[in-house]
Amino acid sequence: MLDNDLIRLFRPLLINGFLRSGFNNVTVQQSYLPNRQGVPSNPVVYFQKLYDKRYGFCSNNTEYDYDLNQMIRTEEQVYETTFQVSSLLKQDPSNIGYTSSDLINIASQTMQTETTLKALNSAGVGILRVTNVRNPFDLNDKDEFASSASFDFTLTHNQILKTVSDLITNVIIKIYRV
Repeated sequence: MLDNDLIRLFRPLLINGFLRSGFNNVTVQQSYLPNRQGVPSNPVVYFQKLYDKRYGFCSNNTEYDYDLNQMIRTEEQVYETTFQVSSLLKQDPSNIGYTSSDLINIASQTMQTETTLKALNSAGVGILRVTNVRNPFDLNDKDEFASSASFDFTLTHNQILKTVSDLITNVIIKIYRV
């Protein structure tokens, strides 16, 4: 399964988790996109891929396709792909509402619900772990302290590569003098 396949799988689950929790104006988008400009005005939850880890060894299987008269080699590798989810939410001390950490806790809980597990499993993806929510504070561009809560989750899936080769139909044996 490719990265964009995984993203198309879990992003709608996060969006639905926010909607079920009553957060209708939260945007869920990939961070570090080349066309993003400025800081959004509404609450945003970002996700980014951190890394892939190959687990074990590739399995190999070669089969003959009678219809196409070709050999098909399938190589399958188990992967653990880790994503980070973080939020960006401007805090207003005079209007105490929900925080960046609140959004991330909802996202974290959503990744562990039975609905999410069923949707991932039906697509051949498992969820290995969801880490604790971190809540560090940084100075933003306006010299104000801002929370940047985040957590990581790891998905398990298979990466399948298929190669096709034509059959050897003719072998000519010749003996040459040295």
